[in-house]
Amino acid sequence: MTEVRSLLLRAAARLEDAGVPDEALAEVYTPRGLPLVKRAPALRPIGRAWRLGVVLLSADGRLFTAAESTRAIEPKWYNHRSSEVEHRRLAQQAAHKGPFAAGEVVNFEVEEIALDEQALRNGSGPLSVVDGAVMLRWAGHDLGLTRLDAYLDDRVSLLIGE
Repeated sequence: MTEVRSLLLRAAARLEDAGVPDEALAEVYTPRGLPLVKRAPALRPIGRAWRLGVVLLSADGRLFTAAESTRAIEPKWYNHRSSEVEHRRLAQQAAHKGPFAAGEVVNFEVEEIALDEQALRNGSGPLSVVDGAVMLRWAGHDLGLTRLDAYLDDRVSLLIGE
């Protein structure tokens, strides 16, 4: 699986060389507080990565699932909020209060994708091996299955404007 790692490192190098801005990765946690005082969830930085559609690629060649994202901006207040709007507002608030630059995109609830041979053969994440080629599932169960090298090349080319 050194081929996969070198493929990811080459894609990251292309993005870095082109000066494509990356985005923050964060984990959700609940800060410690006083007993019986509920604290709002917060976001803690865990790294940086480029968004390549359904995956996030870090400069050191790690892949993450693209889960939820928000911007580090002061959230607006709405009178009639749905639970979805309230969820987005709380995420914005956590990013805004966290150590993120104003307006920065923050990806959270991301999971690192296992790149070892066993995980790829099992197809436990969006990556799997089909007929000896590493494939990425970008939609549905078996829909949207494409070769990882072609997917990365296409996404990186879009971001760097080639």
